[in-house]
Amino acid sequence: MGYRHKFALSLVTVGLASSPLLSTGIAHAANSNAASNAAISQVPVIEPAEAEYPSHLIAQNSSDNLSDQQKEQLANLLTDAQKKIDSGDYAGAIALYQQALQIDRSNTRLYSGIAYLQVKQRNFAAAGEYYRQALERDPRNLPFHYGLAHSLFMGERYEQSAAAYRDLIDIAPQAADAFIGLGGSLLRLENFDEARSAYEQAVSIAPNNAQAYEAIGLLYMAQENYNAALAPLQRALSLDANRSSVHANLAKIWRLQGNESRALEALQNAVRLNARDADSQYRLGEILRRRGDENAALNHFEQAAELDAGLLPAQAALGEMLLARGQYLRAVVAYRQLISAFPEDPGIRYNLGLALWGQGSSSAAIESLERSRQLYQTQSDDSGMERATALLEIWQNN
Repeated sequence: MGYRHKFALSLVTVGLASSPLLSTGIAHAANSNAASNAAISQVPVIEPAEAEYPSHLIAQNSSDNLSDQQKEQLANLLTDAQKKIDSGDYAGAIALYQQALQIDRSNTRLYSGIAYLQVKQRNFAAAGEYYRQALERDPRNLPFHYGLAHSLFMGERYEQSAAAYRDLIDIAPQAADAFIGLGGSLLRLENFDEARSAYEQAVSIAPNNAQAYEAIGLLYMAQENYNAALAPLQRALSLDANRSSVHANLAKIWRLQGNESRALEALQNAVRLNARDADSQYRLGEILRRRGDENAALNHFEQAAELDAGLLPAQAALGEMLLARGQYLRAVVAYRQLISAFPEDPGIRYNLGLALWGQGSSSAAIESLERSRQLYQTQSDDSGMERATALLEIWQNN
């Protein structure tokens, strides 16, 4: 278990001079493959065009060959569907649009409307199928092409999304967003040269497109060429200072290069512009804790864990600080979240035991510590086993 760094904490209540606390780096080591692809996974994605939002425009595009009765039925269905959309009931709206299709099968906006709502529910395979059906009826409709490419991309069908973006470019060779989407698909396929070419084409078409420069920077980050990534990211920031993702990515570079002051400033900007960026909240908390501002650090760790319960480094940092402050109930919640991801980690079990004991759940604490001792023994960690054994004896004789 070499990835666990150990911290010291004085625990007078249990009679120990010190005890190990879990490193906030646990998730990075355990998910090294995911971490190595982190930059790739953040390539900008083009959302389907807003024109594809199903609205009253659909009712205005019903086929001319419908009877008056059919037009009235269609209008009623679309009105009811809009109400469901407004209330967030996308599944209900889809059901009504499907009924509308039984009346008017040639209405392309019904297909694209269903596709868009499937995207909203993250049903990307279904969305792609409906966008295809829309394109069969209107093959040169750019928003439909964007919707199809986006659905394929989000469904991780990158070969197909690249092909869909190329089809779009054939129709609209000056569409910078299409080149950015193509570059993103190629980057996911680790076809770096072609991805860079697509991004550069986007820049040549739209030299003031901040997203294109950011995408180039992310490509270099995916190749771990951080020095090369700086210039396009800074260019993106000069074009759009409110792009929180650019601030966050610059912070990563400054952090990797050891420039903590610049990383801190960039993370503060990222969080100011997008408070829901869980990773930036966590990273900002890390720096603030190192600088001794524990109250602010705890606040950012709490926000990160609340925004993304699966952000395990944030849960680990939060558990550590809560345990140190004697906030045992909340520490238990954090450590249980970690155990669900790392059930065989003895350090997490140990710390959960400390939190449970502090909370007053002695039986559960002893059970957790016994499991910790077993895991230490299985992993031939003699010092860990001795520590757990010593604490068990204290608790059992208490």
